[in-house]
Amino acid sequence: MSETKEQRKKIKENFCNSIFNIDEKIRFVGIVNKDSEVIDGGFKKGIEPLLNVKEEQDMYLQSLSNMSFFQSFSKKFGPVDYILTKQKKITMMTFPYKSNILCLSVSSIADIDKVRDETLKFLSKYNKKWSVHSTIIHDWTNWQYA
Repeated sequence: MSETKEQRKKIKENFCNSIFNIDEKIRFVGIVNKDSEVIDGGFKKGIEPLLNVKEEQDMYLQSLSNMSFFQSFSKKFGPVDYILTKQKKITMMTFPYKSNILCLSVSSIADIDKVRDETLKFLSKYNKKWSVHSTIIHDWTNWQYA
């Protein structure tokens, strides 16, 4: 049975909403592609971005660069699980996600360990689920599988 465009959209929305549900202090959840474009997700309703569009794009580009840099050491250190940048107002979490990255912006007063751990569990669960349904998932993501 083939998934409709509307069903695929719903799967993507549920993915991001599930991560938002981890903690109310999560400001942003987004899947960012290799061109530093947010291809899924966005800011939580009612949250105003702290950066302008150009600054956001630059931040995603830097996050991609950081991920690529640290992944280059994977043979020596093992794969990258996540990258965390804590600042006064926000904490940025970046997770490798197929050929993309998953970016979270979280208020720095949140329980960062909980957000990180629950996001890792969620990604692990979905990666297992998607490996069973890779044809459907590949249909709406065009992600590459390692």
